[in-house]
Amino acid sequence: MTEENKGLTRRTVVKGAAWSVPVIAVAVGTPLASASVAPFNATVTANCSNDYDLSVLEGIVGSGLLGTVQAALGLLGITPGATRGFTITATTGTIPAGTQYTLQDPNAILTIGGLETVLAAHAIGVVATAGGYTLTLSNPIPEGSSVFVDLYDAIVNVGALSSLTLTQVQSDANNGDNSATASTLLAAAVDLGTLGIPLVDGSLAVQTCDLI
Repeated sequence: MTEENKGLTRRTVVKGAAWSVPVIAVAVGTPLASASVAPFNATVTANCSNDYDLSVLEGIVGSGLLGTVQAALGLLGITPGATRGFTITATTGTIPAGTQYTLQDPNAILTIGGLETVLAAHAIGVVATAGGYTLTLSNPIPEGSSVFVDLYDAIVNVGALSSLTLTQVQSDANNGDNSATASTLLAAAVDLGTLGIPLVDGSLAVQTCDLI
């Protein structure tokens, strides 16, 4: 009985070792499979509209005169609801996490502090580089979805003219339609006291822009 139990014990160990081989193989193979990137197409488009932030104007003139001053600015062609930035869209497939973009800022009109604030909400990391920034997606962008890289609050050098360009570093997995778009932004200051509106005094940063 003693010898038989020992034999069973040895066979059980051998059987367990034989089953462990494919388990180890699967564990090693899984990271290799996940490293492959499915084909995708991505587009980068510039966004540039209107001229100033309505909340900033309200802080200067107060809510009581907001409508009057806004109407006066409108007569000059100066409109609220300014947007400055780029939209990254996954047109086909999913843009994977880790995809990087280069944001060129040759005249240094952006601040990394302002960029970190707006990009953190979209899970995009930002690192300052020579002549601009490197943006890295922390999360994937599913097909049909977009992420807006808002630059309005990060623009601090209101006296500079610069051509901002966002470029996808990696090519699409199937050499698709990723594109770089440049946006030119010009900032100026409008003295509200010169508009002839009583009891109004202050300067409003107005950003005009063109798309290239």
